Formats: sequence, C-alpha cells, structure tokens
Amino acid sequence: MNFRGKRVIGTLLCGALLLTMAGCQRMPANAAMEKASIAENDSDERKKFDEIYDILKNEWYYGSSEENVDELLIEQALSGMVSFDEDIHTNYLPKEQATIYSEKLAGNGKGFGVLLMKRDAGQAPTVRGVYIESPAEKAGLLPGDKILGIDDIDATAVPLDDLISYIQSNTDRPLSVRLERDGQPIEASIQADTFDATVLFEQNDNYGVITLSSFSENSGEDVVEALRRLQESGVRNLVIDLSGNSGGYLKAVKQIASALLPDGSVVFREKLKDGTENVVKTDKSDVKAEFDHIYILQDGNSASASEVLIGALKDYMPDTVTTIGQKTYGKGTEQINKMFDDGTTLKYTVAEWLTPEGRSCNLTGFEPDVPVELEEYETVSYLPMNEGDEPIQPDTVADNAAPVQIYLRYLGYPADRSDTYFSPQSSEALRMFQADHGLEQTGAVDVQTFNALIEAMSKKVAEETESSGSKAYRKAVELIEQSAGSAPAAEGASEAASAETAE
Repeated sequence: MNFRGKRVIGTLLCGALLLTMAGCQRMPANAAMEKASIAENDSDERKKFDEIYDILKNEWYYGSSEENVDELLIEQALSGMVSFDEDIHTNYLPKEQATIYSEKLAGNGKGFGVLLMKRDAGQAPTVRGVYIESPAEKAGLLPGDKILGIDDIDATAVPLDDLISYIQSNTDRPLSVRLERDGQPIEASIQADTFDATVLFEQNDNYGVITLSSFSENSGEDVVEALRRLQESGVRNLVIDLSGNSGGYLKAVKQIASALLPDGSVVFREKLKDGTENVVKTDKSDVKAEFDHIYILQDGNSASASEVLIGALKDYMPDTVTTIGQKTYGKGTEQINKMFDDGTTLKYTVAEWLTPEGRSCNLTGFEPDVPVELEEYETVSYLPMNEGDEPIQPDTVADNAAPVQIYLRYLGYPADRSDTYFSPQSSEALRMFQADHGLEQTGAVDVQTFNALIEAMSKKVAEETESSGSKAYRKAVELIEQSAGSAPAAEGASEAASAETAE
C-alpha cells in the first residue's frame, strides 16, 4: 500500500498493470478460422503436450492430494501459455480474478456516493468528496460536511465501517441524515443507490476539479456532465486528476476527448500486427468545453487510458495543457478480452496505440511538464503484518523495516535509515513512538506497533491532504493563481474570479 495525497467482450479498453489494469480490446473477426487451424495442426509439440498431461494426471505423486487434478493441470497450462517476458499484459484470468477484474472495470459503488474520513473515535465523519450524479450530490452534500447521525445512529459513536454497512444495507428507503456545515445543522433525506464511483467533481471560484480514478462504463458521461457545468458557469481553468488512474474503457476516453477537442480530431492511432494503422477520432458532442488552462495531475500509476487522454490533449493543445507530477507508467498496448462460459477470461495484446502525432509511450511513459517530487513515504509500500508474525528486532534486516523507518521519520521520530536494515537508532525512535501511543516499549516492530504506526500515518496524511491536497494539486492551484494575477479576467467572470483561480 502506498499512501497518496488523496484513486467486456467486443469493446475497446485501456489499462495498465497485471489484473488491476486493463488494456485495449477488440474481438478478432477470424477467431473461428484460427480455431480450425489449430485443430488441423496436430504437431509434434501438441503430441508432447498431451503426453506430459497424461503423465502428470496419472503418475504425479502429489496429484492424489488434488481434488480435481485435471482442472489444475489445464489451469496451470493456460496460465503458462500466456506468460511472455515481452508482454506482461497478456493474461489468463481464473474465475475469481476475472470477477474482480470485471467489477473494477464496471466502477460501480453502492451507498450515498461520498468519500468519508473519520480520524478518531468520537469524531463525526467528514465528507472528503462527492461523486457526481450520486444520491449525495443530488441531496446537496458538499465536501467538508460532517455527518452527525443517520436515522437513530450517532455517527460519532460508531466505527466508520459500521456506518457504511448500515447505509448499504438500507437501500429500500430514504435515510434521515443529520449534518453540520460551517457550524450550522442541516437535515437531509438520502436514499442509497448504485452510482459511478470513479468521478469526483468540485467547482471553485475560478477553477474546476475533476478527479477520475478509472475509465469505467459511465466515467465518460459523468466527466462530460462535469465539463458541461463548468462551461455553463464560465470557469476558465480545469484540473483533471489522473493520479493513480490505471486505465479502463477507451470509449470513455473518446467521450471525454470529444467534449474537449474539435469534431473529427484524432484521439489515438492503433498500430496493428499486420503493420496497418487504424485512426480513432472524436465524435460530435453536445458539450464543447473550452478552457484557458487545463492542468493534468499524473504519477507513475497513471497508465494506458490515462496516457491516451494525456497524449491526445497534449498533442492538440500544447499551450493550454500542462501536466504536473511524475512520469506516467508507460503502457502503450491494446488488449482484447475473451470471456468464457465458465467465468474465466483471456486478455491478450492485439495492437500498440500511438498519440495523434504518432508518439508512443510504451515502456517509457510521459514526462510531466512540471515535475513534482513524491514525499518519501510515497516511494515505499509495506506488507501487512499478521498475528504470529515475528517482530522486527533492531540490528536485523526485514522488508518492512524500510517503510517503518520512513514512516517514523515522517511522524517526527528520529529514525536514521530508509532501507531494510532496522538500525538500533531507529529502534530507539520506535520506543518513543510506542511510549506516545501507550504500547509496550520494546523497540521491536510487532503487529500492534505496526498497525498503530500505519494508523498514525493514515491520519497525518489525511489531515495534510484534507487541508491542502496533494503536492501536485497544490502546484496546480499555485499556477492557476499566478495566471489569474497576471491576466485580465475573462468577460462575464465574477468579481471573485477576476480577483483569483483500454478494454
């Protein structure tokens, strides 16, 4: 886990990383012919495969302990068949993984449609963000609202997970919600429902913010709706946050590009296996949003569909679009999803995509116009510790020693290293942390200490990002304010605005 400052057959998609990121997909027209060809080509290699299969099925010692050795051997063979060093995005997904993959692409949530944060027991959950077109947005909830209670439940007295579970378990009727906004009590009636959990939207005096966590089935429509609102309000600056966005449906990219670029503009090019090129262009859109400046936030997990959108906007509007953050992931290939009746899925590469000007980001990514360095804690991840795991002792080496020492230092404790060696000085720093949090002062990283450290980190990061956002976001706001201070206000702008900011 990294702490961050802030997240179908026959259709085109984009994504990036194994299992959690998609690709760009298309159904092959000659699938039946290929299958027939394979059946006719009973080669020596195929005979060898059958022989190995029979040997393992009948003579493999450990096969007797397998409930279904036939299924195991076939699944293993299928997984091995799609393992290529040069193409990590071609995968065979067993049923469970395929289900998770499909649900991630759908992008649906159930509930009110808000991001909630609760730092400590006894505090009211705070709304961090509101998903566009969600029940919460339709009821008028805003970022910063505090939820005091729902029906007869005191929201300050129950764990956040219990509150969310109550909301999701009562979708058949409106719930009575007690809120506090700017110190004033507010009553609302909200009925939980399904919503697109990929698009957060917020409008400020002179800029709008669209946070897009993935390109799901409804993401394109929701982003276009946000663009429509901004266009009608006269806002001239746009921030699109693609940090951590690993991709999704190329259809959504095309919808978004169609609302920002002229009709008939090239969104991306597909370089096919036979050397030919297919050009994908924007459609006619009812929304044509124009902005003086568009700031795109990106990082190392912005991939595939995110990179398609970045490439299209940068190629067409280099003077309008500014990218901020870190180099993107660098996934420039497209995949097809072939779903089988048993629930498994084959995802395989069929093309490389290029920007409108013919640039590829595959394996290289897109460098940002304005680099923003990550906080040190954002450069490491940790492995969860479980009951029974051996504590990390001082003067030893462990994978989790690196994040532990970096987190300690971020929290203000004098750990002296950032690698996997847990030093005696870092152990003393840990003793200080343990003393401050009512833990046994052993200087070793046990499960209780580790979980307390993760919780403390989560709270501090949430507090900092709640007040001012990520470093990339703060840089975008800084550039907007600089632009507002050096340029005349747009005609019709408010007084306040003129004063300030695939698969």
